[in-house]
Amino acid sequence: MNGVSELLAVGRYEFRMQVRKRSLWLAMLLLAAVIALTQGDRGPRYTEAGAPAREVMAGWALLFGIVVPIGFGMVLADRLVRDRRLGTTALLESLPVGPRVLLAGKYLGGLASSALPGLLAMLVAGGYETVHRGDPLMLAWAVLAFGLIMLPGLAFVAGFALVSPLVISAPLFRVLFVGYWFWGNMLPPEFLPSLSGTLLSPIGDYPVSWLIGETALYAGVPGWLSFLRPAPSGVSVLVSVVLLVLVGLLPLVVAGTVFSRQRRTA
Repeated sequence: MNGVSELLAVGRYEFRMQVRKRSLWLAMLLLAAVIALTQGDRGPRYTEAGAPAREVMAGWALLFGIVVPIGFGMVLADRLVRDRRLGTTALLESLPVGPRVLLAGKYLGGLASSALPGLLAMLVAGGYETVHRGDPLMLAWAVLAFGLIMLPGLAFVAGFALVSPLVISAPLFRVLFVGYWFWGNMLPPEFLPSLSGTLLSPIGDYPVSWLIGETALYAGVPGWLSFLRPAPSGVSVLVSVVLLVLVGLLPLVVAGTVFSRQRRTA
């Protein structure tokens, strides 16, 4: 098998295993229900009649993107730790697959398994809005909004959720992750220096701002790290998406390098 075939094989196995986990779907159902029921009169469900499909579905994606990655980060946090706890790490290392490929496959499979419930939630929201508003473009914008707003954040979270617990333990990671999530996404930068509203904010407020034509949350708000808060535009959206994916891959690069050196010296 070549590297690509090995990567796809590991990714498929990881996806099938993760997508069968009840906790993944229970977390999605619970969080989606909470979001839908508690969005208030300013949520996308109450957006004025005749609003463009892109604005309505961007609103849904922002709502899901604020809360849903928390559940997925919790679920993925014990993935590699569990391999060590169950003693399967040595078995996996004996396979004719390099540690980098194995780790990348686990990342892709875990990301795909966590993205699937998010995509389905957006399609359900798009179906509801299609029936409610009679706009057939809602479903198409549901998919696009998911790809621009939710998926980069999930890619960002998946990398840290897989690797960080190997260093600080899964329970501690979950506590720190929740604290970071609210500090780095919803804390006003004027109140306390935070990453809220920057290109590195994984809830997707830059794509939302670009799609609806106005500032969402703290995008574009001057403050700490103001150079990471350019005006929302197509270019800044692309930069934000690329940065989130690359930063999410950093833990994998570091871990893959460490695992490769450990295998060579073993």
